[in-house]
Amino acid sequence: MLPVSDQPAQKPSRKATFALVLASLSLVLSLISCGFVAVTWFDDFDDSFQSPPQAASVSEVEAFAHVTFPPGTVFLSAASSNGLETYLSARFRIPRDALDTFIADGNFGAKLTPGLRAVTKQDDVGGGDTWHPETAVRVSGLDEEAPGPNGTYRRLLADLDAEDTVTMYLRASRP
Repeated sequence: MLPVSDQPAQKPSRKATFALVLASLSLVLSLISCGFVAVTWFDDFDDSFQSPPQAASVSEVEAFAHVTFPPGTVFLSAASSNGLETYLSARFRIPRDALDTFIADGNFGAKLTPGLRAVTKQDDVGGGDTWHPETAVRVSGLDEEAPGPNGTYRRLLADLDAEDTVTMYLRASRP
């Protein structure tokens, strides 16, 4: 058993209190500076590990994104970038009556959700001024939570504004 004293505990000396306050302040300042360095590094992070965007062909889009374009597809644009991750974006138009078949043949891990904007302007790998998913009024989207075939993550936005066709915006990535 530990000895118990009837004497009140001694107050720490002023020097000890000052040293403790100084050490605490030093720790806080160090953590703030580390956080600042990390934020600055991520803000200034350049994509030097990524290749510049390059045009992707129909067959490259089908192979990478594991989709099959239905007959009557009009391929509008596609670009990819390789590096630490591989990114691909594609825009194409399919007949409206081929939408369900396209989704089923792609074995997507999610269903189209009305109103979901799963693809945005920032998802355009190639840049340029032909990628405007934000202008669509009636949309459905699909966002796979888990990777699909070969570890590929896929997101899709269907622009349903036209009567006979659906403009599709596809974003695929693989670590």
